[in-house]
Amino acid sequence: MATTERRGIVALGICGILLAFGAVVAVLVDPFTRVPASVDATTGWLSRLLLLLGVAWLVIGMLAARTSLVRRPGAAAARATWIASTRPWRARESTLGVLPLDRWLMIVVPGGLLVATRVVQTPRDGLWGVAVAIAGWLLFAVAVRLLLGRRSPWPIIAAVGGALVLRCVVALVAVALSGPEGIWPDLWALPALRVLYLMIAFALVAWVFVAAGWSLSAQLGRRRAAGVALAGMGIGYALPAATIALMGARDAVRSWNEQIGILPWDLARLTGVRDGAFPVEIVAATAVVGVAAIVVGLLLAAPDRVYARGAH
Repeated sequence: MATTERRGIVALGICGILLAFGAVVAVLVDPFTRVPASVDATTGWLSRLLLLLGVAWLVIGMLAARTSLVRRPGAAAARATWIASTRPWRARESTLGVLPLDRWLMIVVPGGLLVATRVVQTPRDGLWGVAVAIAGWLLFAVAVRLLLGRRSPWPIIAAVGGALVLRCVVALVAVALSGPEGIWPDLWALPALRVLYLMIAFALVAWVFVAAGWSLSAQLGRRRAAGVALAGMGIGYALPAATIALMGARDAVRSWNEQIGILPWDLARLTGVRDGAFPVEIVAATAVVGVAAIVVGLLLAAPDRVYARGAH
């Protein structure tokens, strides 16, 4: 019990740090934002439906942990993702005994919600923004799968899946309130609320990778788990470098600004940032930091014998 309480305190401390980080980034980004445009009626209603599904998944996960609901099809999957994403040190425990159907749902529900959220956020971008977001997550998934070897991937699947649902719910709130005659533009005009939203959004970006690393600590150890999380976060930051090579700086900035699915700098679909309004230098510097994070993360994630050899 004492260990659980200590871990809970550590988790709260990490959340506080991430929120502080998000607040700093939000204040830096805020001068470049403007009132977002409203979305069409179809997109607004679709986002509300997705929001309802996301909230239902979270509520089922909360209730299933304490009620007989857990015996219903899909409830065990929701329970595992909720526990693993909010208490990642219990990720391995939460996935024990999960049936094959629930295991598939642990992948399909968060993944489907992520893709659908991306589509309603950037309807004008077509499949490009969705493809970039999916590519980033696939790179992260492949790297983790290789590092895990024969170990079970389900703890990190549950942790990342639950964290993604949380992120999607927060993002969908904004889209759902941005429909015709929606109140989001008016709310966005309030500086305190605008910074608060950006703070939470950026903190949730970081929490996805914190939860991922923490969920792996029981299988890989703290050093390797931290390395996996750092490398995964680096992929999320460095992916714009490939985009800039393919698209050019101006189009890349617009594309990054539209991609809320994976990149921390892609909140512009909701913040209102558009072509060139966001300094290219900041995005380029972020890509460099991302590459450095990937290198350091891969070194930390290396097996003990390789890491010891490199240290000497």
